[in-house]
Amino acid sequence: MKKWFIGIVVVVCLVAGWQTHSIYKAAVNDVQADEKKASAKAKEDFNLKSVTSTQAYFGDHTFYVVEGTNNKNEDVIAWVPKSQKQKAVLKKVADGITKEQAIEIVQRDRDPKEIKSVRLGIENEKPLWEVTYIDQEEKHLTYYYLDFTSGEFMKRYSLTKPE
Repeated sequence: MKKWFIGIVVVVCLVAGWQTHSIYKAAVNDVQADEKKASAKAKEDFNLKSVTSTQAYFGDHTFYVVEGTNNKNEDVIAWVPKSQKQKAVLKKVADGITKEQAIEIVQRDRDPKEIKSVRLGIENEKPLWEVTYIDQEEKHLTYYYLDFTSGEFMKRYSLTKPE
């Protein structure tokens, strides 16, 4: 009886693991397919010569941030929406602040203990930098948003870490 029970537990664990892996792979493949579509759309809509990177941004709406080069050899960034209801936006890299400048602004204004991530995003057709950090007291994970063009503060919100 004990061997049967152990056998059933092992089979259930294997099936659960296989299902979890299948769901994960399907989700990753969907995101990768969407990123490829966004890259192709950016190339077509904005006459990009090449694409160097694409990543998803999940804000109020899902956008794909496509970095590349246009036909004039200028480095550009395209924010391509997943939904047809949203509008795509294109900016020259030179027209915005850099990732390093965004980090400097947050360090100067908020004095974080640790910067967790810095990524491009967009809200209400306004390109932005999203800087995620841990505060000095290590009590909050904060999302800090800066305007891509000017570096001005847009908004922030904090999540309290459980004790």
